[in-house]
Amino acid sequence: MACGTSSNSGDTSSGSTPGTTTGAGNGGAAKVAVDQVPVGNAVVIAGPKPYVVAQPTAGKFVAFDASCTHRGTTVAASEGLTLECPAHGSRFDGATGAVERGPAASPLAAVPVRREGDQLLVG
Repeated sequence: MACGTSSNSGDTSSGSTPGTTTGAGNGGAAKVAVDQVPVGNAVVIAGPKPYVVAQPTAGKFVAFDASCTHRGTTVAASEGLTLECPAHGSRFDGATGAVERGPAASPLAAVPVRREGDQLLVG
């Protein structure tokens, strides 16, 4: 079973995947509404390039490449800030990208995130 060919699960704690990826006006960055990323939670933004966005503390947003560093499967948001790879069970901290459980040995790669009004632009 290889991670790299797995589907883009994009699960979030609410059971949906917020956000869209757009190309016009923002350089192809992914977008998600600020209110879709509650304090103390992480969400996966689906698209050609999936990302994880989290709000570890009020007003502080962080983002990561959603590809598991073990074999590339898109991680899924679980409870709070927990991110889990559905293929082999690697677990990551959504606030830092750090590995909490292997087989992944490297953290998720950080990506830029900025707020524009009620939207977050990621990537």
